[in-house]
Amino acid sequence: MDDKFWDIFNRNMKEGIHHTNGKTRSRDVREVIYWLRERDLWWKDGRLLNIGIGDGEEAFIFVEEGLEVTGISNSLEEVKNIHATRDHMGLYVTAFRMDAHQMSFQDESFDYVYLHDTMEHFIAPIMVFAQLRRVLRMGGILAFHYPTISDSHNWTHWFIESPRLIFDWLLKFGFRLLCFKYEPMASSEQLYIAQKVEITEDEYQRGGNIIGDILREMKQLKEDGS
Repeated sequence: MDDKFWDIFNRNMKEGIHHTNGKTRSRDVREVIYWLRERDLWWKDGRLLNIGIGDGEEAFIFVEEGLEVTGISNSLEEVKNIHATRDHMGLYVTAFRMDAHQMSFQDESFDYVYLHDTMEHFIAPIMVFAQLRRVLRMGGILAFHYPTISDSHNWTHWFIESPRLIFDWLLKFGFRLLCFKYEPMASSEQLYIAQKVEITEDEYQRGGNIIGDILREMKQLKEDGS
């Protein structure tokens, strides 16, 4: 993508063509932190990569909770705004303009990777999953919020896929699904938390069976909510 595209994209985001309620984003981040703490997966002073850093709301919450945060964005304007906000708030976040499809970080640079309604904007998500696997350390945590297929009218969404495909990609790229939350009546309702592990063939097969059970529960939830 050229610079002009991302400048227009960033302006449209700010003007409200695509908007996210700030209170919801804050709540979503704190939900992830709480979930990880309850399971002893919260490592103070851990290194977190925030892909699609936006205005930095999520990143600064993670900093307040004791993590070392690096953020990336395709928008140079967003990166500059993050640095200005960082200096004003006294909360240190490093931000770079970088394409998630081909990140320049060294292997196993991070303990956590977090994305909030970002995955759907990637043109080639398989390439991004490969990068996520590469930059996370073994045992590291990947967490992301993801919109429902009913939100596919949004013109900035290149990729809106079903949970079945995302589950499969997580397994194929060596992530064990730890948490999946699905709210059928919400517009940004899916939460995935997964851990980078060595997936055996047996575990891959068992994972497929678990996915089937989850999908049946989702179908029942949707029918109950309609």
